[in-house]
Amino acid sequence: MTFRSTTRRILRSATRSTLVLGLLALLVSTGTTAVATAAPDPHQPTVNATGRPRGGWESVGPNSIGGLLGVSGSPAKLAVMEPSPPTLWLSDDRGGSWSARRGLPQDTSIQGFFVDPADADRMLAVANTPVDFPVKWRGELLATTDRGQTWQTLRQWYPDGAFGMATDKTGGTIVVQNLDGTSISADGGATWRDVPRTWPRQGIAAPVGDLKLTLVGDDAYFTTVHPDYALWAIRGVTSEHPSAEQVYRTDGEVSQVASDGRQLVVTVGTQLRGSADGGRTWTVLRDDPTGQPLREPRFVGGRLYIGTYQDLDVSTDGGRTWARKPVPAPGEGTTDIVDLPAGAGKPATTLISAVYRGVYADGGKSGYQQLGVPGESIRQLVTTRYLWQQSVVAAGVQEIYNSALPQGKITPSTRSWQSHPGDRLHENAYLSVSPGRPDVVWQVTKNGFSLDVLRSGDGGRTWQLIGKAIAGSAQAILAHPADPDRLLIPAFTETGYVLYRSIDAGQHWEKSAAPSFLTLAGDPWHPDRVWGGGTSGLFRSDDGGKTWNRVSDQPVSTLSLSPWGSILVGGNGLRLSEDNGRTFRQVHAGANPREFSQIVAHPFDPRVWFAASAAGAGVLRSTDFGRSWSPLSGELPDSRVLSLTVSGDGRYLFAGTAQSGAYRLAL
Repeated sequence: MTFRSTTRRILRSATRSTLVLGLLALLVSTGTTAVATAAPDPHQPTVNATGRPRGGWESVGPNSIGGLLGVSGSPAKLAVMEPSPPTLWLSDDRGGSWSARRGLPQDTSIQGFFVDPADADRMLAVANTPVDFPVKWRGELLATTDRGQTWQTLRQWYPDGAFGMATDKTGGTIVVQNLDGTSISADGGATWRDVPRTWPRQGIAAPVGDLKLTLVGDDAYFTTVHPDYALWAIRGVTSEHPSAEQVYRTDGEVSQVASDGRQLVVTVGTQLRGSADGGRTWTVLRDDPTGQPLREPRFVGGRLYIGTYQDLDVSTDGGRTWARKPVPAPGEGTTDIVDLPAGAGKPATTLISAVYRGVYADGGKSGYQQLGVPGESIRQLVTTRYLWQQSVVAAGVQEIYNSALPQGKITPSTRSWQSHPGDRLHENAYLSVSPGRPDVVWQVTKNGFSLDVLRSGDGGRTWQLIGKAIAGSAQAILAHPADPDRLLIPAFTETGYVLYRSIDAGQHWEKSAAPSFLTLAGDPWHPDRVWGGGTSGLFRSDDGGKTWNRVSDQPVSTLSLSPWGSILVGGNGLRLSEDNGRTFRQVHAGANPREFSQIVAHPFDPRVWFAASAAGAGVLRSTDFGRSWSPLSGELPDSRVLSLTVSGDGRYLFAGTAQSGAYRLAL
């Protein structure tokens, strides 16, 4: 009887032993993002990775994205408009859970957002797209009456674009700021009157940025750009003959404007200035004590907010006195602030958004609670074990996240992962864990025109920089499964593609020329054998990456090895070798060389493999050693899957999506 048939018989037996499972766990490798596996808990239910998954895909976070906030009279309903690429996030339970709607054009950026306070289904959004940057723009006013399921274009502007929107409380009067004029509708966008620009604007200057337009009664106040940097107003916007006039000009640059209908405020450098008489006279309401520029003035619930990227000031008496506290995400400032009305047995809550960090509930003395939204692009996922606790580590676009492995029932707190905004920008990061040292996570990340190598020995909680910056832009990282001290990093440098190699855990590096690799995988039995793939084909090295032999010229986007001699390669479909790479055959058709983003093996069952489709096919599974493939049951809310990992106990599959965070499936 062969080893494979013996293994198959053992795995089908209901009395399989913990010893066998533990042995298999030590053998399995999944390539560049190898899954660290833990000894199974005998009290946990038996995992049948070939059967129908238990339940469906569940969002597990991380909360990572904010945006423009929208609330209505319904206390349970909350909307967040992620500006770019536009995604409408909806919650029907005050931020307890979220769903995404992507019916908006994905090549644009949202400049203004309105939710009807009397009808949560009615929304307006202003979108702007550079066509011939910076002189030609395409702007659109979009409307929905079914809470984002469908959108209708009410008005387009070309080449003047649409840079901002202000409305009255009902959304009946709409003012849109253009490059060389202002457009006004008094009937919800059905008809329009355009006011040509009479204020200064030179060259390529454009009114880019938020809070540059506000509506006060029948007057629209707005700030201008180079060379004037002043406050102007269009008087009588709903009249037959609206007219523009300069309201306030000073030595500094007037940047942002806000009003509650009684008081008008503007930012001028480090100062917030206010007027109670429509702009005729002005006083300094706040001068930042740290000398930082003040930004994002807002009136919310009778309170006046102003802040910096680090601090948030609030006044309850029109700016006479102030209280200061940190912003929810230091370094990010705020993007929007609204009050969520009381309801469902819960008090009214102030919500604060930071577009690159999330949405937070202000708990006063108890601090901030992060509510959403899980909109990060999860490019990399690994699981790790530290002191017998399983963790999951994720790489987003510019951030690293980590969490205790989400097990059991998913709650809102499950989506709150640790991030690392203070230490550095984790841009274009790649992750790897060697099964030979499952407590250590390796990261390579962009540092200008160089790359940094970082190490975590505690499940991603803390990171240490290893050595100095290395020239080049990293394409991947591999901690070798047969020798966890061996690290390999393919990179692009000014002299071409290279491979950095270390045999002492990053203390010293050697560089050699190499093909343009996008992915690496190590042979779990031979520390000198490495496989690499990229647009120029599949390659193998038998000397630790010093020299390479081409195995195939078909493009490779991902690859994975098993300890039983199988190799799976993604790129123009899926190809399988069952003889250690001597021959390959097509096992799943495909024409897109970058469709498959990752392939992983189940840690205990050698029959089971998973493949992630970045092209929108979700997750595929094989239950016959990779010979045939079919879609995994259960619909992912975002079927563009960038990364995969399996928990060390084999009970959960995690999928990182293109714009909706990570999801968990119970196997």
